[in-house]
Amino acid sequence: MLGALLGSFEAKVARGAGVHSSSKLVHDLARDDLAQSIMPFCTCYTDTGLFGVYAVASEKNDLDDLTLIILEEMVRLCFTVSDADCERAATSLKANMALSLDGSSHVAEDIGRQLITYGRRIPLSEAFQRIDDVTPEDLMRVANRVVWDQEIAVASLGQVKYLPDYNKLRGRTYWNIY
Repeated sequence: MLGALLGSFEAKVARGAGVHSSSKLVHDLARDDLAQSIMPFCTCYTDTGLFGVYAVASEKNDLDDLTLIILEEMVRLCFTVSDADCERAATSLKANMALSLDGSSHVAEDIGRQLITYGRRIPLSEAFQRIDDVTPEDLMRVANRVVWDQEIAVASLGQVKYLPDYNKLRGRTYWNIY
């Protein structure tokens, strides 16, 4: 649900609609024309996982601003998730789950992923109930565990000389509040 809270965006498809997004991250990136696309991802395994954000910078990019806004929003989730945010994320996630099961290859992939991760196939109704049971406090607790002051991995392609230094990015995974 953290990924659904962050939101996703494709500038070519949205055609300006990103500035009207309920996602603060998408709104900020679209408003400042910093990204062509952005997509949070979460890959789960039985004993570990990977959570992050895939972003493609705009032509007139400023990678420092792009990475700052992404990491700032990820850290914000450690402290501020409202009931409305939680409900919006749950609705979005359930819709995406239902729509992703269109076609036999997608269903087969979903079954395989669930068997590897959970050891069984989880019915959609049970998954929806689990999503509905998530509270804002749960989301902030998980965000604190996976985002707050954690080591990060960065992969980039293109004009990497404009990408901020790793230590600067790592320093953005927490806030110094005085």
